[in-house]
Amino acid sequence: MVDDVPVEILADPLVDILPNPSSPSSQAYLNYLTTLPLTTLLSEPSTLQTQAHHLTSSLTSLTHTSYPAFLELHSTTTALTDSLDSLSKSLEALLSTSLPALEESATTWGTRTDTILHQRNKARVVLDQHEKLKDLLDIPLLIDTCVRNGYFSEALSLANHATLLSLGQNAPPILASIQAEVQHSTTQMLSSLLATLHEPNRKLPTLWKAVNFLRKMKAFEEADGISSEEQLALAFLSGRLVCLKGTLDPMSRDIHRLTTPSGDNNGYRKMSDREKEDVARYLKKYIDAWREGVYDIVTQYSTIFLEQQTSISAANSSPLPLSEPPTAFLPLLATSLISSNLLPLLQSTLPLLPLSLLPPLVTQLTYCAAAFARVGLDFRGVLSGIVEQAVLDSVSSDLRNVGEAWVKTISSKRKHRPSEWLLVPSLVDSPPTTLTHVTRGPAHIPPQVLTSYPPLAAHTNSLLGVFNSLRLLAPVAIVQDLAKVLDDVLAEDGEVLIECLREWIKVSVTNGDTVDENKEGEKQKESKVSKATGDIYFYAFVPFVRRGLLEGVYGTKEQEIEDTERLGLVITKWGGLTVE
Repeated sequence: MVDDVPVEILADPLVDILPNPSSPSSQAYLNYLTTLPLTTLLSEPSTLQTQAHHLTSSLTSLTHTSYPAFLELHSTTTALTDSLDSLSKSLEALLSTSLPALEESATTWGTRTDTILHQRNKARVVLDQHEKLKDLLDIPLLIDTCVRNGYFSEALSLANHATLLSLGQNAPPILASIQAEVQHSTTQMLSSLLATLHEPNRKLPTLWKAVNFLRKMKAFEEADGISSEEQLALAFLSGRLVCLKGTLDPMSRDIHRLTTPSGDNNGYRKMSDREKEDVARYLKKYIDAWREGVYDIVTQYSTIFLEQQTSISAANSSPLPLSEPPTAFLPLLATSLISSNLLPLLQSTLPLLPLSLLPPLVTQLTYCAAAFARVGLDFRGVLSGIVEQAVLDSVSSDLRNVGEAWVKTISSKRKHRPSEWLLVPSLVDSPPTTLTHVTRGPAHIPPQVLTSYPPLAAHTNSLLGVFNSLRLLAPVAIVQDLAKVLDDVLAEDGEVLIECLREWIKVSVTNGDTVDENKEGEKQKESKVSKATGDIYFYAFVPFVRRGLLEGVYGTKEQEIEDTERLGLVITKWGGLTVE
């Protein structure tokens, strides 16, 4: 049976006939044949032959009718083939020659333009970041401008900003350069702030601001156990003391110029009244300047360093320890300023001034000490000793000057008769010697009997003038010293008077000779005038003058302070001379 014959056996000759049995079309045809029945399969060769003849006829007819097209197609195909061959050769040449050369040229071009491109990229980046770069480069200039105009807070903010930028990772070198300029500007700011502490006439707000910025800048670091706050306090005090010294030195030089002769820094020359007034005026200005300057320093220091530390401690609740406020500097400063600037000048200058110029200065010094007492720096206890010594020296000098004037008067009249100058001419024949009730009158009113003796009256007025000046400023502590000086002056004046009157007291009588009664009468008269003058001096003038000082000025009884031994000896000497 044909149906039982395998398809592979029947198809083998057909497979051999097919030009390409493995092609998809051949495989499709073979598969088609397997689907045909036997009858159709047997008639398939004739069908194929008929179709072949039909195709051959069609092709022949097509060839005869369309040969121009075939010729044109052949020509075109040949040209296309040649073009494809030329294209293939051109592509081969391009791939083997031109493209490597182009690649090499491109590589060379890239190498040659890398530097230029890098520079252009940098320029582009700089152009894109121009505003930021300009702001960075302007930071040092802005800091300098802020420092010159006193905007220290803004300057510190700019400096901190520049520092933070320079500390960042991969910071460009330009930031290091900017930071160096900022550091220079910051150093100038530090110098400006420190210079502010040395500028005169700076008030508390400005100084407080300068010190506060110095704290923020951490201008001082702890070293050798000295805290930064203490170093800052020392810098503040040194600057203010320089200003104070600059204010006081010109006035001090003016005072020393008047009191000290040229080329001699230790001795003092005798000054005229006008020069003494100038010294008092300069000293008054010096005291005012010292008071204002020192008081400003003390209050400024207390406000900036002491009160500021106290307020910070009260407001700070953190457990971190705060630096101790430099409280020890204030008493040391006050002691130094008083002992080095004020007291030495007072000790050397006040004794040179007359007593009439001292009360205003003492009042000014008392006001100054009272002002400092409000800040705990009362120096009135030290001042009292200087004033007492100055008053003692001034009054002693005035008393000695009065005594010297008396000695000069006596010395210039020694060749004259006592009746010619010691007594009022109308009382020469009966000189008044009434001494009763001399010590009972008021201490400030001289005995009436002194008016009969012009030299004694003038001498009394001179001494009372000194006492009247002393009333304005009479320290109780020096009463005994003044009494001793007065007794010495009275004793010296009494000795000079005794020497002047000694030759007139005794009346010489020649035994056995005729005595000129007129001449003897003149001697008796001169002796009487001399005795009366001496009695009035020692028993009226001396007690009254001592009462004028002790009772009239100090309200002390004369008996409470005994006269000196020298005065007592002189009085005794006079008494012995008149008894003989």
